[in-house]
Amino acid sequence: MRTTMTEALPPPRSVLVLGGGIIARTCALRLQEQGCAVTLVAEPDSTPPSWGNAGHIATEQVEVLARLTTATRVLSDHFPRGPVALDWRSLPAWLPWSVRFLRACLPGTVHRGDDALRGLMLNALPAWKRLITTLDRPDLLDLRGIVKLWEGDDAEQKAASALQADHGPARAIRMEALQIAAFNQFLSSPVKAGVHFAETAHITSPRDVLDTLLARFTAAGGIALSARALKIDHAAETVRVRTTQGDLTADRVVVACGVRSGSLLPDVPVPLVAERGYHVEWTHGGRWTLPNAVFEDRAVVVTRFGSRLRATSFVEFTKDSSPPDPRKWERLEAHVRALGLPVASDFARWHGSRPTLPDYLPALGSFRHAPRLVAAYGHNHLGLTLAPVTAEALSAHILRGAPLPTAFSPDRFSLRSGSRI
Repeated sequence: MRTTMTEALPPPRSVLVLGGGIIARTCALRLQEQGCAVTLVAEPDSTPPSWGNAGHIATEQVEVLARLTTATRVLSDHFPRGPVALDWRSLPAWLPWSVRFLRACLPGTVHRGDDALRGLMLNALPAWKRLITTLDRPDLLDLRGIVKLWEGDDAEQKAASALQADHGPARAIRMEALQIAAFNQFLSSPVKAGVHFAETAHITSPRDVLDTLLARFTAAGGIALSARALKIDHAAETVRVRTTQGDLTADRVVVACGVRSGSLLPDVPVPLVAERGYHVEWTHGGRWTLPNAVFEDRAVVVTRFGSRLRATSFVEFTKDSSPPDPRKWERLEAHVRALGLPVASDFARWHGSRPTLPDYLPALGSFRHAPRLVAAYGHNHLGLTLAPVTAEALSAHILRGAPLPTAFSPDRFSLRSGSRI
């Protein structure tokens, strides 16, 4: 695996971390506890994708999604037939991105991406275990794994195919008849086959995770500023960030603003697209205690967070500012009813934008032209999974100059980059 070193700079005494999601908070906490004076700058009242997702620690996903098999699903799974949606009103936002995506599907690029992603994923769950130990909150992580279920006549064939796939550190185990029956006694649409993925996990409450991270960060001496970052000036020996609460300076700035990251980095290509997901959430009335499940034929993930159930789905390519499509929520609610899941309240609706780069890999590390700026964005579907291991890798990179795989280089989309995508 090729790696790149950061320019030789002294370890920073002060760091600004821009962003309010799981990546920003884990990075801020890690750097603060490593001896830096850290200020976390997050927009007030923002709800990041790390709050609205399925809560799954997806260690089984060791292959990048930028491959030709994924591209063909745009045709076969296009909404309303499936979960993939193209917002034609936002064509300029995703058409150039799509060209870069197809370029990233070349075999050599895919191989490098898989290699780099696997390296992170192998340490993803151990990093989560270290984090909950640091937080003294073992209850935030459920290690029982996830199940994937199929309802159709080809269920056995699809389950067998899933068992043969590469799952990295996760272990795929065929579900036995009694385990399938445990689901079917609660479902109106019976499932016919399933696979349990051990060595995966899920968080028990997205809100608690985010709140606990912030509380631990401030208890360790970190400063949390409710403000919007507007502009970054990196010309001097310290970096200046203009915010809605005034100017701030620091030795380093970590940019972890999700889909907004590109607006703060106008002198480097940041081809992020808003890959929108949707969820509905409701009270189950104490009638659902089964494991978290992916209903594969519906592309719906159902997660239990205490007294609530959440159903998530959809990959909608759009602009972050575009209005949500109510049909997506209606489709999710129809799936919930068709499955016969217990519903004891009205549905609450949410949508959020995953920050996705064309090769479906994050941008991590220092910029060649501005080594005091550090990228931590573009985690797409894997932000929650990779947050703690990202924080560990970036803190080592920032404080000790530790190398990172070139596949994650934030400069890889630049014309000056030899590995341009």
